[in-house]
Amino acid sequence: MQVVMEYEKSKGRQVYDVHEKNLGYDLTSLDLNSGELRLIEVKGLGGATGTVLLTPNEKRVAEDRRDCYWFYIVTNCHITPQLQEPVKDPARMDWHEVKKVEHYYLSVDAMTQPMQVHEDAPPYGKEDA
Repeated sequence: MQVVMEYEKSKGRQVYDVHEKNLGYDLTSLDLNSGELRLIEVKGLGGATGTVLLTPNEKRVAEDRRDCYWFYIVTNCHITPQLQEPVKDPARMDWHEVKKVEHYYLSVDAMTQPMQVHEDAPPYGKEDA
């Protein structure tokens, strides 16, 4: 976040950290000369490459505010942070939905009914023809 804030300030824009407000982006940046507003989502990667994820809220805001939503990725955060080329309108990109397991379930019957053994079953590997 600090790398992006310094970059925006170096371009003469006023930057505000709003990441704790759950707005769907981390920073607002305003160019006082042109009036351009940037809603900036910042993602950091420890290495030189990797995968970044958007939350459903971030993706929704990116789609709703395509005119001013920007995506900034900072790589090598563990060594020497490097800002990649900022991307305007990241909603136009080919995002893939990630589904995660939220719960597992076990039927109560699986715990209360023991496995049944049939005495008249044929020996293992020998079936009746």
